[in-house]
Amino acid sequence: MRAPLLRSAFILAVILTGPSLASAQKLDKEDRKFLDDVRPILLAEEDKTYKSLKEKSDRLEFQKIFWARRDPDLATPANEYQAEYERARAEADRVYRLPAQAGSLTDCGRVFILLGKPDEVQQEGGTLTPGLRTPEIWTYRDRPGRTFTGGKAAIAFDEECRAPGALAPQMDRVAGSLVVQPSLDYKKGKDGRLVKLADMLPKDTPARALYKQPRQDFPTALQAAYLKIADGGTALLGLVRGEAAGLAVSESGGTKTVRLSVGASAVAEDGKESGWTEQATVAPIEADGSFVASFKLALRPGKYTLKAGAVDEKGGKGSLASMPIEVPDLAKVESGADGTVSKLPSAGSLLIVKRIEEMPGGVSDPQHPFAAFELGTARLVPTFGGIAHASEQVEFVYQVYDLKIDPVTGKADASAVVSILKDGKTPVAKAPPKAIESERDGASVGPIPLANFGPGKYVVQLKVTDKLGKHEVVQEAPLEVLP
Repeated sequence: MRAPLLRSAFILAVILTGPSLASAQKLDKEDRKFLDDVRPILLAEEDKTYKSLKEKSDRLEFQKIFWARRDPDLATPANEYQAEYERARAEADRVYRLPAQAGSLTDCGRVFILLGKPDEVQQEGGTLTPGLRTPEIWTYRDRPGRTFTGGKAAIAFDEECRAPGALAPQMDRVAGSLVVQPSLDYKKGKDGRLVKLADMLPKDTPARALYKQPRQDFPTALQAAYLKIADGGTALLGLVRGEAAGLAVSESGGTKTVRLSVGASAVAEDGKESGWTEQATVAPIEADGSFVASFKLALRPGKYTLKAGAVDEKGGKGSLASMPIEVPDLAKVESGADGTVSKLPSAGSLLIVKRIEEMPGGVSDPQHPFAAFELGTARLVPTFGGIAHASEQVEFVYQVYDLKIDPVTGKADASAVVSILKDGKTPVAKAPPKAIESERDGASVGPIPLANFGPGKYVVQLKVTDKLGKHEVVQEAPLEVLP
């Protein structure tokens, strides 16, 4: 927000006034408490509207709308500004309280709540009456998002924490700037009652509604993989698999599909949502009666709860699943004894895919069920859980990052080897070593016909040896071959 332009060439000395403190006869104790609690940010027209409401239920609805108008993100369950305000009001009540007045209802309290802690406080001399405060001059300087004429503003407070009256209109404008959702208003319907907040809020998409009110109309499972993105962050490539029985399935040319709305959210350990994505897609029905669709989230390294699911757009059925995840840091560094900092090599998740397709015309299709697995002009068709039949073939895809470069040759000296281990122990196949001379590299191994392997469980292993950096990176992925 842009704060008022306060002139610092002089100090005003008239009492600061806010919206009228007169209470309406119809207000009960709880109603009056609400007005007192929000007085520092209450707009004059809001004060008037609240006191004009005849029904208690309308006054309660007003309170919901009041806070929603100041909520920076209506999509999140928490109101970040309300929490911030309550903390500031509690601090003002503690620090600026007078014998017969709550600290937040003083001019000191209101300025503190609206402008924050002053950059400088200068106390004025003089005889102090017991129970009152030493007169002070608060100085505020320009900050990001808030500027003052001349670069700073000085506000004088007397022993009763009263400030210049000419400041009041400017503080009112600051309070008005806190209304960040102006489309939400105190409207009345044809019946003369206040329109409910729920009826004014944007309607949730099917995927968002599923996230807010989880259900499991059909079995659902999730899978996550990770790759490094250009800015050094990590991309989560996710899959949601569901049973299509009972869904509104369409058939064309012998291919059965289901139209879905897929959504995914990552919730950090502090309970805040760190990422959300949703998209419409048409997913084919597999021979086993399941569908698989993808999603992508960019996340910082750390622990999250992944919540993702799909809604049948035609039939309305939906299912949400969740799983704990730990997003890896694919941009690690280490410090040497001499204080130098160098990158550490890393590798993204080892992906087991059914095939690699070239996108028509090299153009991305955001509604493709595997749009999250598009790399350049290629699209990967992943397996779910690394499960495939012996009649199929698979490919192994990997990416390697931050290999050490020789400053003389400008090249890396590393090798990557992909092996298949029976039951994760006994090697049964190994690809020839791939020499790597660049800092970052990606490759695929295959196609590999699974008929060459008996049914059972395997582990696919990627081992990268960075000879210059003297590091080894290992990634593994499960592979299960069905008859």
